[in-house]
Amino acid sequence: GCTDDSACNFNPDATVDDGSCLTNDCSGECGGSAVVDQCGICGGDGFSCGGIDYSLSLHMGANLKSFYALPDDVLVSSVMSPLGEAATGVITEGGACSQINPGEWVGSKCSLLPTSGYWIIVTTDIDLFLEDTTPIDSAIEYGVHIGANLLSFPSEGSVHVSAGLPDNIEPSITGVITEGGACSQINPWQWVGSKCDFISG
Repeated sequence: GCTDDSACNFNPDATVDDGSCLTNDCSGECGGSAVVDQCGICGGDGFSCGGIDYSLSLHMGANLKSFYALPDDVLVSSVMSPLGEAATGVITEGGACSQINPGEWVGSKCSLLPTSGYWIIVTTDIDLFLEDTTPIDSAIEYGVHIGANLLSFPSEGSVHVSAGLPDNIEPSITGVITEGGACSQINPWQWVGSKCDFISG
């Protein structure tokens, strides 16, 4: 039994600890799995609190980025406004949006989507600050087609390519290309390359 008297399932009659000791989760359930989310809510989904602030570092030229949290207003003109005239364009799969005059953006894809990756073009090294954003649901589903797909990584932090791809589709993915590197699947579930992690932003 459990011989740890601080455990919620302490057994005063046990003489040998069998490794079964448990603790209460945040809801008070012995051995439960509920945890406090980033909003401070026990068992919460992390999406019920106010927005988060974060920044993306951009270098002069083209930067391949994805957003793990977006503001309510997802227009390129609004999201890129902190960059002023330093931002000249945003390119995504199947379209682009360009700043033709200060604050005036035109193009076929001038709204940001949580599932899309973006090339952000800037004229100088600069940080893009995003305030009061809502995290993207990490369980989001992607529509992936044959060929190249320009997709986002919807989570903060990083994860190895193999761990980040669902097992049922991983054998169908031949490679992942990112800014400055790539990773190829040379055998089922065997990945090699210079950049084999999905990284936020």
